[in-house]
Amino acid sequence: MGLAASQARFLGLTARKSNVEYKGQQINQARTALSNEVNGLYNEYNKLKVPTPPVKQDYVKTKYVLNTENQNVSIGTFSKINSGKYAGYYNVTLQFDDSVPVIYTYNSKNSIITAKKDANNSYSYLNIKMGTEKYTYDSTNEEESDIKKIEVTEANYDEIITKYTGLEEYMKKNKFNSGTFYMFVRNNMPYFTSDADLNATSFEHNEDEDTYNYHGNYSFDYQSNKSVTHNAQVIAAIGKASSGRLTTIDIIETEDEKAQALKGNVYSIRTSADDNEEAYEDAMNQYNYNQAIYEKEVERINLKTKLLQKEDRSLELQLNQLDTEQNAIKTEMESVSKVIEDTIQKVFKTYNSSSS
Repeated sequence: MGLAASQARFLGLTARKSNVEYKGQQINQARTALSNEVNGLYNEYNKLKVPTPPVKQDYVKTKYVLNTENQNVSIGTFSKINSGKYAGYYNVTLQFDDSVPVIYTYNSKNSIITAKKDANNSYSYLNIKMGTEKYTYDSTNEEESDIKKIEVTEANYDEIITKYTGLEEYMKKNKFNSGTFYMFVRNNMPYFTSDADLNATSFEHNEDEDTYNYHGNYSFDYQSNKSVTHNAQVIAAIGKASSGRLTTIDIIETEDEKAQALKGNVYSIRTSADDNEEAYEDAMNQYNYNQAIYEKEVERINLKTKLLQKEDRSLELQLNQLDTEQNAIKTEMESVSKVIEDTIQKVFKTYNSSSS
């Protein structure tokens, strides 16, 4: 290889070496950026707050109960009145158990209703069978009938609904203002139905008895009582112990009909620990939500970290390849440099020998 060719080769190798070094710098910068991202994710992970499940013992509230004879009356909330006629007294919410009438629906499967109508197309005979139980209405012997036929008009509405407990709720639920209704007592509860509910599209006609058998699944409404918590607003004087615990309550005034029996009486107050189930459930729901968010964030950070680590391994492999190429270039440059050096020495020796 001549001197010129060797120098050209050396310059080419130098350019390649610079290019490899530049690529290596870029890869190192990229790996530094990835490292910074991983550190950022690590810091995010350290900042995550691990959710702590609620402890049920922490959700116990003090309940103030009035020492009354016949009702479980407790104090819900109370706030002092600062001005007006009752300044110095308290607005108090009293809570006690109450029952309200509720209409439920009973679905009787495979009921058989035997019916007969008179000339006015009104039922003169009804026999309702529910399983082994039978209830009968016979217009010729209403006093001995199990089913009571009730005619409701605008004129007798108030009288009838007062007489038959549950009928008004049944009528309101089914949007009746008047009509013919039937009531029978089952399991000590009144059951209701109406002419409209008993009309069937298919039936069997018993010609011998001139009756019709309606087969199918019928719904009957029955009235029962539902236990609810009643909130009564009262104005009262409240006595407190030096510790702040409520000790007595003197109920001064109330417009709540169900609390009228408490008015004008002074009651001592006892305290009891009551599990605050609602607050505990809210706390547990919040914990489950926070836990889901936490797990999602941990999963996101772990996944992102794995991707960054995979990318870093790829860059590391590229850097190793560049190192191998850099070593090869260095070895070749050293070889070319030696050739150039030897060529120069030969040239100088040649010129030195000719001059002598």
